[in-house]
Amino acid sequence: MAPDLDLLLRFVDGRNHHQGASHSVGAALIAGAAVMLLARAMGWARPPALGLVSAGAWGSHLLLDYLSVDTHPPIGIPLLWPFARGYFHFPWPIFLDIGRTLDWHTVRHDAVALAWETALVLPILLASWWLRRPPED
Repeated sequence: MAPDLDLLLRFVDGRNHHQGASHSVGAALIAGAAVMLLARAMGWARPPALGLVSAGAWGSHLLLDYLSVDTHPPIGIPLLWPFARGYFHFPWPIFLDIGRTLDWHTVRHDAVALAWETALVLPILLASWWLRRPPED
């Protein structure tokens, strides 16, 4: 969820920064490098692996946002920043959009969106967990 921390910038200057540079491959690489450097400085084991996992986790957020309906301009995410300009969105969204208000209609819609995401992603998570189990003797 770290890419969505850009929502907090609205409290700083009142502008919408959501789905800006934090929603890009460049930000995922920066996050991975930062975690790797922190892990190295802290003496943690396998800093490159931790950096790679962090960049991958950041990237998974980008993938889910890319595959979602987007109703708040600019439409899409700057996925390839800083390597390419423009906003990218999947032409056939799989996930529902998420509302940003607390009125009853939006909360109900977001609950349906969460249920839909869970129904799609949970089987993948369970399959990966099952495949990762050590073989039984």
